[in-house]
Amino acid sequence: MMENQILHEVENKDLERILEIFRPAIKKSLINTRMQEREDLEQEISMKILEKLSYLQEIRTPDFFEFIEYHVD
Repeated sequence: MMENQILHEVENKDLERILEIFRPAIKKSLINTRMQEREDLEQEISMKILEKLSYLQEIRTPDFFEFIEYHVD
């Protein structure tokens, strides 16, 4: 379910909503980090998520015939 929700938000380019979806996992991963460093690390993780999403949006998936043509030759 979560993957479908993330894909939907990526298609709509709603980056703030995507970060809201990931926020509980980010917070959970910061439990073992010192309190003074949590906010900075949370921002860094959020930036990395957005960087990777922009990269993933640029990837072009070949259609069926392009795929076949590439693998048959």
